[in-house]
Amino acid sequence: MKKKFCGSLLAILLTVNAVNAQDTTGVPLLESAPTTVHAPKWEITSNVTLALSRFSGNVTRNLNDDPYLLMVRKLNNNGQSAWRYGLNGFRRKSEDVTGGFQGSTTRTSEENSVSLVIGREWRHDLALGFYTYWGLDARGLFRQNLATSVQFDGFSGRTEIVTDAKEYGGSFGCIGGIGYKFNDRMIVYTESLIYGQYLRTDRQFSVNGIATPLEQKNTISVLPMVPVALFLSIQF
Repeated sequence: MKKKFCGSLLAILLTVNAVNAQDTTGVPLLESAPTTVHAPKWEITSNVTLALSRFSGNVTRNLNDDPYLLMVRKLNNNGQSAWRYGLNGFRRKSEDVTGGFQGSTTRTSEENSVSLVIGREWRHDLALGFYTYWGLDARGLFRQNLATSVQFDGFSGRTEIVTDAKEYGGSFGCIGGIGYKFNDRMIVYTESLIYGQYLRTDRQFSVNGIATPLEQKNTISVLPMVPVALFLSIQF
């Protein structure tokens, strides 16, 4: 009798365990919520070649060589196109004083430049982290070279001579380049461009505030640029 009871109890326990096993395998104990990956929306770029050049004291590269020192891009949802906004500019000033008891001359030289870029670009992924891109840019620029000489003759006489040269205008053209993605955030790339450019040049010479025009001209040119700079971008 005891043997039959034990056998029946064992059969019931095995049946219950089998049913519970089927229920637990059919329904997961904890359902994990799907994770959402947020694609980068912004990209900040620095012209590494130009930054190192200026850090070393070399400012011979001009706005035509490097349309932008810094750039901000607004990426679309899939990162395959972007609006681009760039900025470049610098300012230099030097002063030299010569003379003695009978008079002195103070010479001041200033150089000011600024370039603003707005454009649109499209990207195409290649293999192994590489990608190509192309697009259109519009740019405005301003340059000024100002030289001032102030002379004192030792008897309270003062003569100021100013030479002022300005260039301002704009350009429009195509850009293209190739880049490499180190990871999801860091990119290096190089870029080439071809711009059609209009520049207005005004030069004048003045003595004690009386100005004399030296040059006034309009220039239209085509500016091609091969890749000569390396850019570093961070996405976030």
